[in-house]
Amino acid sequence: MTEPSPTDATTDEPSAPPPSPQPWIGLDMRDADVVIELFRKATQANLESKLRRGSTVHLPDRGKVLMTGDLHDHGPNLTKILKLAAIHESPQNHVIIHEVIHGESFVNGCDLSVRMLAKVAALKGAFPDQVHLLQSNHELAQYRGEGILKGQISVCEAFDEGVNFIYNDRAEDVRTALRAFIRSYPLAVRAPRGILFVHSLPGERQIDQFDATVLDREPTDADLESGGSGYMLCWGRYQSQELCDKLAAKLNVNLFITGHQPAEMGYEMMTRSLMILASNHDHGMALPIDLAKQYDMDKIIESLIPLAAVTG
Repeated sequence: MTEPSPTDATTDEPSAPPPSPQPWIGLDMRDADVVIELFRKATQANLESKLRRGSTVHLPDRGKVLMTGDLHDHGPNLTKILKLAAIHESPQNHVIIHEVIHGESFVNGCDLSVRMLAKVAALKGAFPDQVHLLQSNHELAQYRGEGILKGQISVCEAFDEGVNFIYNDRAEDVRTALRAFIRSYPLAVRAPRGILFVHSLPGERQIDQFDATVLDREPTDADLESGGSGYMLCWGRYQSQELCDKLAAKLNVNLFITGHQPAEMGYEMMTRSLMILASNHDHGMALPIDLAKQYDMDKIIESLIPLAAVTG
């Protein structure tokens, strides 16, 4: 009679269940210590990601990734994004999230989107190798203390007021933790077969000053200041086909998928190699990509999913 090998042996210990797709459920987001720990753990996960080299996350050549557009505190669309991404169902599923804060709703002049940022931090902590965050202009502005006006309201000041409102005498501790979290974001996610996911691209007037090596190293403070190459990847607008061709050759990519610029119908094909996505309104879109397949722009457009069509 053949003795069972150790690998054939059964165990009475149940395997650990996968993390919840909404790991913030049950957490008290009004507790400063809770959100500080979420930001701390997510910061560590950003910096220690085994897929990250320099400022770029390099995805594997199999599995799936869901690219999103600007989120801007849109809770219902985040729920739909997580259902589509199904990161809790397989470790080979990935999701890219960016432009999380500064939504349309205010409470007594306060922007409370710190709660959404804490939820995204919880996601990163629970799924460190599957949730990928992109540096974006609104998060970067909040980190740097810049002013962004929306409807004559300074959204960065309104965000600070929201942190004060929720956390009172612990507000500065929360701000310190969330600034470290934002500072730890990568600038880009690179998929096999020539797709680069980034919040934006340098504009026409910036291209000659853009240092592409910023993607291969950790960004310095100068990179993230106005005029820096990391800053350009968050704030650039109005790219032409000629500019996209230059960047494609410099970065060795075929397609750029970004957010940042308006897309009233959820997507906008700026050039034959640049697609803009938006996920922060009723016409929001998300883009699933099979990492084992090759894509051109026509296939990208065919693959788009309206978030309004996601139910349940």
